Amino acid sequence: MKPILRFIILAIISMFWSCEKAIDLKLKDSDITKYVIEGAVTNQSNGCKVIISETKKFSDDNQFNGISGAIVKIENNGSTFMLTETGKGIYENLTVTGVPGQTYRLTVTIKGEVFKASSTMPAVVDFLDFTLKPNDVDTTRATPRVKFKDPLATRNYYWFQQYINDKLLMEYKVLNDEYTSGQEVNEYLVYENTTKNRALNLKKGDRLTAEMHCIDEPVFTYLFSLFGANGADNGAAPTNPLSNISGGALGFFSAHTVQLKTIVIP
Repeated sequence: MKPILRFIILAIISMFWSCEKAIDLKLKDSDITKYVIEGAVTNQSNGCKVIISETKKFSDDNQFNGISGAIVKIENNGSTFMLTETGKGIYENLTVTGVPGQTYRLTVTIKGEVFKASSTMPAVVDFLDFTLKPNDVDTTRATPRVKFKDPLATRNYYWFQQYINDKLLMEYKVLNDEYTSGQEVNEYLVYENTTKNRALNLKKGDRLTAEMHCIDEPVFTYLFSLFGANGADNGAAPTNPLSNISGGALGFFSAHTVQLKTIVIP
């Protein structure tokens, strides 16, 4: 029977993203738990990070279930970089700076089990603009627009993470260039208060940040499938997201570029 998944977004301070989204997948009580591995190498100069946790049952609490004692390494062009555990389930190496066009290979060993993944960092596609018109914002919702020029010669995949006042949102957007290859792309992002807490409503002076990542196809496939993993509204059986990690773990490993732009609500 396929596991019923629930996603809990945990904001974890990160040195290569402003925050890291760690996904805590909860299984039915009868299902076997699995390891969840989320890792990234970026073109920023502040290293790489891998977060390792374990799925939980519905009856468990929602605390991050980090896994200590793993052996984590990243290989690239004949060099091996070992990651050090800096917190429970959090592994880092501050000397790794990713280079577009190169492939990075992750190996994680946990209690004799080996999990592997690889990801090739795409070339940088310039993040041209991030704008907000007065008519595109109210107290609960804002729809600013991102702008970039897609290169014609290659297939390209994009991942936009969103922040309000430096707090990472659960919402994100992934795009490919199936219908926009070689074109200028103008795409809207949605920022909104979906809670009943009016204190979280958007207001003048709030900072909206869009973080643009150029990602490879397996990472796009994972992120695209992630929000569909809870199953359809018609009761169809849910499935796990399509991970690029071998060995039976959930999660993903991504070598991607990072660009940020911030606007202030006028």
